[in-house]
Amino acid sequence: MTIGSNLSLRLAAILLVGFIALQILVVAVALPSSDDARRPYNLPRPEEAAAIAAALDRAPLRERAGLVDALEGGGYSVALSPARPAPERGSGTLRDVERRYDAAMPGRQVEVDGRRGRIGRLIGPTARPARFFAPIRIVIPLHQGGVLLFTNRPSNSALGYLRRRAVMGALGGLVLLVALMVAVRQTTRPLSQLSQGVRRFAGNLDTPDLPIAGPREVRALAAAFNDMKAQIRALMGERTRVLAAIAHDLRTYLTRLRLRAEYIDDVGHRSRAIADLDEMTALLNDTLLLADRDGAPPNEPERVGVADALAAIVGAHLELAEPVTLMHVPADLAIAATPLSLRRILDNLIANAVRHGNAVTVAAHARGTTVDIVVEDDGPGVPSAALAGLGTPFHRLDPSRDRETGGAGLGLAIVRALASRDRAEVLFAQAAGTGLRVTIRYPSAGN
Repeated sequence: MTIGSNLSLRLAAILLVGFIALQILVVAVALPSSDDARRPYNLPRPEEAAAIAAALDRAPLRERAGLVDALEGGGYSVALSPARPAPERGSGTLRDVERRYDAAMPGRQVEVDGRRGRIGRLIGPTARPARFFAPIRIVIPLHQGGVLLFTNRPSNSALGYLRRRAVMGALGGLVLLVALMVAVRQTTRPLSQLSQGVRRFAGNLDTPDLPIAGPREVRALAAAFNDMKAQIRALMGERTRVLAAIAHDLRTYLTRLRLRAEYIDDVGHRSRAIADLDEMTALLNDTLLLADRDGAPPNEPERVGVADALAAIVGAHLELAEPVTLMHVPADLAIAATPLSLRRILDNLIANAVRHGNAVTVAAHARGTTVDIVVEDDGPGVPSAALAGLGTPFHRLDPSRDRETGGAGLGLAIVRALASRDRAEVLFAQAAGTGLRVTIRYPSAGN
């Protein structure tokens, strides 16, 4: 799951970026800044520096440290050094600024140095927070020994205030950010419930309506979905009722035709007519079953022992002398399924496999939290390009209309429909040889 694919994460990322940008803006505004041409780089004016140096010259040596501490607290720092410090790495002499301080303090040999890298060239002499990374320093020798240092970095007391302010701002911002993220989560939760409701509705038309909660737009969307779901459910129910009425009338006529077919004198014509009527009846029953899969509420799956269920189903086909082999199935293997649906699914798959192959194998094995039931035959198989179309109603690979070969194309569609009602997945693949392998992946019922 990426930030771009999740609405909550995307909104949280936008809030986080905005919070960081706000903090940077606060820092830029809060830190000292001066556009006074007489105070280059936020340093003291030349006459101020001269007055401070003169005051230190007049003060006793033991009082100099206290006087320097008293001068601290502004946008620049003041310090004493017993000897002239070496220039910092990468620094250079600032001749134009140095001449201004020399003019205010003749005879002291003032030096002004600082880093003149890319940052320094970009921001120029104006005091900006970026100047912390390219500091400017004034070195003023004192008459009684030692040197006075001015640096355009805030004093310790100013830095302490800025740190406290930054910590309070960061903590307040984090609290605000957490509150906003919780609010975003509460806002997007109804959307997650809506997507889950849509998924449930795809498998069961009788899913409960979505709760009408959240912002006005989300409530309107949930209400529209509930209305759409009710209309679709009504349409599906009407469709099933119409098909049931048609089927009832058709069964009446088919029964009459079946009785009248018995009076056909020609044995060949009579048998073919009866076969056609039986085929029409089977096709009608398959169509009704397929149409009713969404109209009726699904049965609640129950725990089904796979070994016993497969033994009973395969045994019924063996009684008909069909070439079906049941592989070993662990006795403790169980699935969550509807027994009648499971029998109908396997009957259809085995009948389809026997129709196209000479040998059919049925197997089952556990696969993590699911159980695979596999029906495989040794028939001609299905082209790889046609596997995706299997299970589509009235889709037949054989162009024949004979149910013994091509059929009506509803057998695998019924398998897929019944499996979906049990929350199972149907997978079609080529068998190891030339046949077809159909896998029904059921949720495991555990122990």
